[in-house]
Amino acid sequence: MGQDLYATLGIPYNAIPEEIRGAYFKLARAYHPDTAADPSQSEQFLKIQHAYEVLSDPKRRAKYDASLPAHLLAGPEISVSVKYSQPALAVSEEPQLIYALVDLICTADIRPESKYSRHFCLVLDQSTSMKGSRIEMVKSGALQLLQQLHPHDLISVVTFGDRAEVLVPPTRASNLSKTDQRIRMLQPGGGTELYQGLSAGYELLLQTESVHHRHLILLTDGHTYGDEDRSIELARQAADEGITISALGIGNDWNDEFLDQIAGLSGGNCQYIASARDLNHFLLQKLTDLETIYARSLRLEFDHESAAQLRYGFRLSPSTGPLVVSDAVHLGDIQHRRTISFLLEFLVPALKYEQDHFSLARGQVKLEIPDIPSPNARIFLDLHRPVRARYEAEQPPLAIVEAMSKLTLYRMQEKIRQEVNQGKINEATRHLHYLATHLLSQGDRELAHTVLIEAEHIQQSRSFSDEGEKRIKYGTRALLLPPGPELIS
Repeated sequence: MGQDLYATLGIPYNAIPEEIRGAYFKLARAYHPDTAADPSQSEQFLKIQHAYEVLSDPKRRAKYDASLPAHLLAGPEISVSVKYSQPALAVSEEPQLIYALVDLICTADIRPESKYSRHFCLVLDQSTSMKGSRIEMVKSGALQLLQQLHPHDLISVVTFGDRAEVLVPPTRASNLSKTDQRIRMLQPGGGTELYQGLSAGYELLLQTESVHHRHLILLTDGHTYGDEDRSIELARQAADEGITISALGIGNDWNDEFLDQIAGLSGGNCQYIASARDLNHFLLQKLTDLETIYARSLRLEFDHESAAQLRYGFRLSPSTGPLVVSDAVHLGDIQHRRTISFLLEFLVPALKYEQDHFSLARGQVKLEIPDIPSPNARIFLDLHRPVRARYEAEQPPLAIVEAMSKLTLYRMQEKIRQEVNQGKINEATRHLHYLATHLLSQGDRELAHTVLIEAEHIQQSRSFSDEGEKRIKYGTRALLLPPGPELIS
């Protein structure tokens, strides 16, 4: 019938019989001629029925699979490497922590014939607080981005203050003759209604569903009030639609925890923008990254069988940031010949007896590959450790030791923030000095100096300075970045 039978049922090429059966019954109910509202859906029902008849029969499925290109059946060109903080779990009456460093390694080469379309939507804060150098920096960064786009790229621009306005509807880069002037004429005014801008940008990206990569870049310098829950729900919807959100905070008076969550829910990242150089670097790096994406919208979905609790997740590369731990953990996109690395912290309950293995987590990483038509490509993930009454301790792999030591510094600043909020000033000051000592030992004198200045500020004012708080948070986060991107050989 000239169709991809797996795509018809919306299942991966390595689907098991239960998945084939479940997909068929779900689609059959929706498209059955007796229940479908549109008579034309009868043709789709016949395709669904044919796909099920072939794929549910082992012999017919094997014959059909033999007719498909080999690279489709081989699955994603991504290998999995897992390193653990300890070789085994101990028999113990007390809970214990264990860490897993997971590397998803893309081994695929860029195909010269692959031309992926991209849609960037800039959502720009033009509230009154953006006046002066901030609005000029944003305009300059936006204009520089336009100059770097490929002719077939789409760009749209939304501005927001008290309300949102579509400054530039989705437009091919080759047709941007009048866009420069519209951006140059931006003038700040009004309050900060962040949801208005996010919603308008999201709707524009939804209009271009056929585009391979859709990315919303939010630039703001202030707090939003009363619309946080709606913004977070919109970020979840964006993730479900394969839309990535990056959030850029300009200056010091913005809610970093809120923007971290907005970006993290879709696999994007949040970044502190202290200068025009920071902004230009981020935008140009984002353009470069999207030119070499192998798969998009990676999301880790765990089965709910393990007694272990996933307490914390942190992405180490290609960008750093805490992962929003939920039923689906969004990891972002993966580039050709690159690696996504993330660290997971599990709390294991009391273990009373030895066993061959204890399951920390089982699940799958789902992803979308533009070169492969079938949806729901996935990689299986099984994290487990043996349980022993006695075992010989080993030095953890160097990669996980380095990741955990640097993550400790980042989490230390999180703890210090909590202590300041709780009024525990002496504890916070002591931990800041401890943090500065470790930064000095690593050669980061500038960040250590910032930490010591902030310790004095906290003693005097019993609170962080806005600038110091963000410099420490995003400075310790930057420590987790690898030295530089390297191709996988």
